[in-house]
Amino acid sequence: MTQSRTMAAPTPITVSPWMASVYGGIITAIIAIAFSFLLPMSIPVLWILALLLIGVGPVLGYQLAAGKFGSDWKAVIGGILGSIIPIIGQLILWPLFVWLLSRKFSFGRLFLGSLLGLVLGIGFFLGYGFMLGQDPSWVGPAWAIAAGLWGGSAAAFMTGNEKA
Repeated sequence: MTQSRTMAAPTPITVSPWMASVYGGIITAIIAIAFSFLLPMSIPVLWILALLLIGVGPVLGYQLAAGKFGSDWKAVIGGILGSIIPIIGQLILWPLFVWLLSRKFSFGRLFLGSLLGLVLGIGFFLGYGFMLGQDPSWVGPAWAIAAGLWGGSAAAFMTGNEKA
């Protein structure tokens, strides 16, 4: 018996949470580093643009790990809209807007990934600050790594039981 190639079901793409986490964390950290470099300049438009792009990092990391880079622009727009308010936005607005604009992700998984990433990021930020003390030069790198931890965690939780 021969198999028909025209009626074959598409094979599901399994996305590694580790690769999505690495890609999402690196992309988010690079955007956060760009924000830290733009901060001494007196151009608030660039600050706002960099802060909005932080929410795109986990979405692009997931798309890179899935091999579908740039295929779902609705999720990218949801990531931008979810980053309007820096800390509360990552916790509540980011999962909500990504889920509303791209229904293939579970809202619960997005929220848990964002919550875990926020806890990891704040924990790292405070721990790094307690180790370095009163020298204010630690704030920029610690914030970039904390944002990378959030992005990696959020991207890892985007994998899993996604709907077609």
